Amino acid sequence: MLSDRSKILTESIKRLLRRNALSHLRKIVNKTHAADLSAVFPSLSFSNQYKLFGMIEDIDQKGVLFSELDEDTLLNFIERTEIDETVEIIENMAADDVADLIGKLPEEKANAILEKMEKGSEEVEGLLHYGDDTAGGIMVPDFIALKENTTAREAIESLQKEYADVEMPFYLYVVDKYGKLTGVCSLRQLVVIPPATPLKSFMSTDVFSVQTDMDQEEVAKLVARYDILAVPVVNPMNELVGIVTVDDVIDIFRKEATEDFLKMAGAGQEFVETKSILKSMRIRLPWLFASCLGGIFAFFVIGQFEEGLKKFAYLAAFIPVIMGMGGNIGTQSSTIVVRGLATGLLNIRDIWSVVIKEFAIGFSLGIFYGTLIALVAQVQYNTIQLGLSVGLAVVCSMSVAALVGSLVPMIFARINIDPAVATGPFVTTSIDIISVFFYFKIATFLLKI
Repeated sequence: MLSDRSKILTESIKRLLRRNALSHLRKIVNKTHAADLSAVFPSLSFSNQYKLFGMIEDIDQKGVLFSELDEDTLLNFIERTEIDETVEIIENMAADDVADLIGKLPEEKANAILEKMEKGSEEVEGLLHYGDDTAGGIMVPDFIALKENTTAREAIESLQKEYADVEMPFYLYVVDKYGKLTGVCSLRQLVVIPPATPLKSFMSTDVFSVQTDMDQEEVAKLVARYDILAVPVVNPMNELVGIVTVDDVIDIFRKEATEDFLKMAGAGQEFVETKSILKSMRIRLPWLFASCLGGIFAFFVIGQFEEGLKKFAYLAAFIPVIMGMGGNIGTQSSTIVVRGLATGLLNIRDIWSVVIKEFAIGFSLGIFYGTLIALVAQVQYNTIQLGLSVGLAVVCSMSVAALVGSLVPMIFARINIDPAVATGPFVTTSIDIISVFFYFKIATFLLKI
């Protein structure tokens, strides 16, 4: 539904641009959310992008557009836009979004923008000191923090006067005189208790907080696990320095899921749909190198059994199905394990129970499909030895594939390597080689090659 809406919007805007129907175009642009316009921009030339951009009347919507554009489109657009115009927009954006944007720019351009900024540059530079994928790097430095002795009435007055521009005032955080986080209370609590009650009397001291250097994926898991709308970020001295809000968590899950799927497919970790052919090739080239090497190795393995293939040519007919069944169940096992590790449903301490379970599943499915394919081989070629060879090869292939597919991601996770890379060419290629080797070894023994 959303995709159809984007297509209709894109075609409508292109048609109006061709007709130069600027008045109608201006109405559409200013009635459309900037997040929807961001899907249109990559398919337009820079001149049309700039024309559309100039029609947006709300400067906040221009900021939203900057936040939503894919990296390549954004960099190209900002590179060809005047710095003063860029600065005017980003000064009205949230500091965490600005830091994310600045972090994508070339160093020279980023420094030029920071020097031109009259407000918010210190906050942005502070955020840039943290890693891009850490709690400090994604946190919002604007939050509500009040002293323990502040009354409910005073807190409400502060919200109306001092904190009116806070982006997402979900919670009021309570700090001691040294700025250290001691508690939290919700807006609902604030309005239902007597006005003279101090915050320390009704605040919750059981606060879920994260350190500035915690990985963003772990932060997202914590927010999801406890169903909170924001999580406070503290430094090593437990001083409150920012918050991570639920909208950032959604972006994290989307980004991490995209990276994992691309890695699992052996297509790198960057979204390449909007990249050029050369860039896409450069990203995929190293990931496919493992497949190339594996294919060459499989060629040598099969070459060792060349005499047997000459004698029993029909052996070659079953190579694709044996490799395919092994590859499929290996990918299934890898995907299940990687997803379990990513969501926290599986723990690397459970490595042997997970591997044994997947091996048992692979073995059981191998017996079922091995029997089925063996019957086909027997009926087609009327050779019991061939049927046994094919059937046992399928059992071995699927069992070992499930074992490798579940074990490798767990090992990668244990040694702090992203387990998603294991489900790409690495696992599928190794399974193909193992499957072919087992098949010909069994056939050699049973057919007396």
